[in-house]
Amino acid sequence: MKKVFMLLVGVITFGLYSVTLVEAKEEEKKQDVELVDTEKNDGEASEKISQEDGKQRSVTKAADSTPSTRAVDIKKFYIEVTDGAADSVSAPITNSKFRISYTHNNRDNILYEGVTNEKGEILDLPSKEIPFEVTAIKIRYYLGNDSRGYVQKYNKAAYSYVFNLGLNANLTTNSIYFGNKNVKFGNSNPDSIVYNYQATRINHYFDKAVQEYSNAVKAANDLLPETSPFEVAPININFEQGQFVDKGNSFNRNGHDGSKIADIIIGDRSSKSFSTQYLMHNVMHEWTHWNLYRYAKAPGGSYESHYSYNINPKISFKEGWALFIGDLYALNYDMTKEDQRVQTDKYNGINRLFGKSTNYTVKQVLYDLVDTGSNDESFSLSQRYLDGEMTDLEVRRLNLGILHTVMAEDKTITLQDLLTSVEKKYVRTRSDKEKFAKLLEVNGLARDGAFTLDNAGNPLTAPLQAVETQSTVDEDWDN
Repeated sequence: MKKVFMLLVGVITFGLYSVTLVEAKEEEKKQDVELVDTEKNDGEASEKISQEDGKQRSVTKAADSTPSTRAVDIKKFYIEVTDGAADSVSAPITNSKFRISYTHNNRDNILYEGVTNEKGEILDLPSKEIPFEVTAIKIRYYLGNDSRGYVQKYNKAAYSYVFNLGLNANLTTNSIYFGNKNVKFGNSNPDSIVYNYQATRINHYFDKAVQEYSNAVKAANDLLPETSPFEVAPININFEQGQFVDKGNSFNRNGHDGSKIADIIIGDRSSKSFSTQYLMHNVMHEWTHWNLYRYAKAPGGSYESHYSYNINPKISFKEGWALFIGDLYALNYDMTKEDQRVQTDKYNGINRLFGKSTNYTVKQVLYDLVDTGSNDESFSLSQRYLDGEMTDLEVRRLNLGILHTVMAEDKTITLQDLLTSVEKKYVRTRSDKEKFAKLLEVNGLARDGAFTLDNAGNPLTAPLQAVETQSTVDEDWDN
């Protein structure tokens, strides 16, 4: 995204979303270049830095004669966003674009542009001179960055907030070390504070999901250097009050609006309730669809529920894969409460999962590959390759990374495809094969990884056929 600004000396195009810090050119400094700020924002907040706290801020008082400039030296600037509710946990603006400017003669002058760090901090910016009569700076945030994408409204504008920070008017040098974990952003819409907070949380969990998945694959690459690395590709998440209310969430290969640009929808909820686990799972779930599509060209296609029978095993895999990774992320890799759900499920006296082509069956089989053993099977994907002491969490994260490399290298689009590739690549010894066969057996799968039962629980007379679907959307309307 780029903005066109008017210069006093002409018209230039300025790269608003530069990944690295952009400093004003020397000739621009000398000419006091002024850039028109025509951007709208989704909320503002203001605060003034304290004139005390000398331990954290070095300050220099102005001389008796009025100086022409003052220095701004930003050591640390950090805020977290809240909606003000007593039970709300504030969210940082992590790995997101920012722009810092000041207003002079009704013009907005850019001082810095960059990206916050993984904690949401802006750190150690070089000192800049501004006119002495300027006594405030503006810190504008955008929810997201060019590498992973943005949290945006349906007009395709990223959420943007402005924090106005008042300076000490009598000082020639303001060395800023500022933090506030209870900032509310809003506008004339009474609900804007609530929805800006939710958008900030979505951005935070989006960033954490990207980092978590990337680190899992990197762990696999470090242990097994010949495995395929993971590359992040940007995609935007659409979220806005009143849009897709209580309908759920989706990944759209051709864009929800037919724009031919893939995007994600996180739907609004009439209850305005977005639990941490709900947001973490669904952000990761839909982003996982994007990665599965990028690497394996997994098809779209709808389904009735995660427990329903899918005649097309492609549907079970693409949904089970996203369901699985979403749960790993939201539950910190601990799905032990559901470890034997396939074996114990009963609905009206019928097991809906054992040996059957369902999203949930796929999810649980994948978890058996990633976990480090349970009461009914003891297979762990990386057990043959570990070369040092690792915690259970580290092993599960590593196993997820290995599963990604299998999917990406062999472009698997059914559970049977994935299991065949896993066995070929990582099941080497007799002991491995026995454990792997047991994993298939306890989930009701054939030795080749195929589903064995129809929806009524009868043995399949012929293997399920993976057919191409025509849908352009991976739908997940289950809350």
